[in-house]
Amino acid sequence: MPTPDRPGAGVSLADGVYRAVHAAILRGDYRPNQRLVETDIAEELGASRTPVREALQRLGSEGLATKSRHGWLVREFTINEIREIYDIRAALEGYAARLAAQRGDEEQFKQLATLIAEGRRLATRGKTSRATVAEVGDRFHRAVISMAGNERLSGLIASNQTYYFSYQLAARYSDDQLATAVQEHERLGEAIRRRDADKAELLARQHILDTLALIETLIDR
Repeated sequence: MPTPDRPGAGVSLADGVYRAVHAAILRGDYRPNQRLVETDIAEELGASRTPVREALQRLGSEGLATKSRHGWLVREFTINEIREIYDIRAALEGYAARLAAQRGDEEQFKQLATLIAEGRRLATRGKTSRATVAEVGDRFHRAVISMAGNERLSGLIASNQTYYFSYQLAARYSDDQLATAVQEHERLGEAIRRRDADKAELLARQHILDTLALIETLIDR
């Protein structure tokens, strides 16, 4: 079940509830079309209904939840919506990879290499949690975006990334598909480290589009 951030460090109770429910949707704890019941969430999180109501409204404005006659539901996206989301991701994250290759420093390169190594280690373990794999993959992508050094670009990417597809997809990865995803991260990381901006952008875009193609395959089954 979701756990709210503890108050403090600039995190309000409303923000904590929002982050907890947001994370639960991304992890798949709350499934598409599942009802998000204020009283149940408030009880799970030990919060009043007011911050829960605010969190659900915020999730609704971001497109992760939708309002029905019976209350809030986790939104289920159509395949056309998913294609549009990934088209935008390919463009934005491709450009972020280009900037990362141009602007990244040695410390950031080391951090990226650490994430790649962690992903490789997880991929070679027989019973690795796919949610853990997805979380490491997300950290890798966030690291590349951070290296770009452009807050406006980062904000645009974040507003288009708050969806649960990566976790759903990772849960259905075969071992071979998981290994391929890790290899794509390795090639992208190497292009960034070598400051090959053209190749980094191309690889990042292709990685996102390959992920879309896999989603389409899984949805068609």
